[in-house]
Amino acid sequence: MKQAQPRVKICGMKSHAEIETAASFGADAVGIITEVPVKTRRKVDLQTAAALISKVPLFVKSVMVIMPENAEHATEMIEFAQPDVIQLHSYLNTREIEKIRDNTDVQIIKTFQIPVKIAGPVDQATDKIVEKINSFTQNCLIDGVLLDSHSSAGSGGTGRVHRWDISQKIVQKSEVPVILAGGLDPSNISEAVRCVAPYGVDTASGIETNGEKDREKIELFIRGARCIE
Repeated sequence: MKQAQPRVKICGMKSHAEIETAASFGADAVGIITEVPVKTRRKVDLQTAAALISKVPLFVKSVMVIMPENAEHATEMIEFAQPDVIQLHSYLNTREIEKIRDNTDVQIIKTFQIPVKIAGPVDQATDKIVEKINSFTQNCLIDGVLLDSHSSAGSGGTGRVHRWDISQKIVQKSEVPVILAGGLDPSNISEAVRCVAPYGVDTASGIETNGEKDREKIELFIRGARCIE
């Protein structure tokens, strides 16, 4: 059976022009990072996020990337900015996510960290991550998971690739769609898709030059993700 083409999300949008560029090359979703308590050049304030989200083209999903302290904080941001999807990068327990589910209509993606280096058996590491994912999926609390790289330098936007064999096993075992992130760029995206067969792929730093979104890299990334020669 022919492998399905993955959905593509381009993250770290800071302007309407960047969103239009991603959409013009066929991005399925664009990510706007807002109100996160970490240092990143890709974040915008909530007012800017709301303005960008309001201009996302028809049939392209707006994904608001947030690190809320609790469900109330998340709900306030959702009500203000009105995204289609939220991507949670902070740790919220199942009860807090259930509150978000009960009080909003957005789809919820939760990020799970995959270590760049694994000490011990791969199957054991995989099972631990799957167990964590299942604690959120068993009660339909989330609509998808995003697998990002984690190292001593931090998580998210690191530009580092993790063990794709672990991600591939998670894809096979997950009850919800899995989005692959972590160090993806035009040079490795086709191989990543073939190895992992994810529902979707996500990049931010991988399509930038000198800290700015690169039009050519965005096009090459999307074409590579869909194995278009």
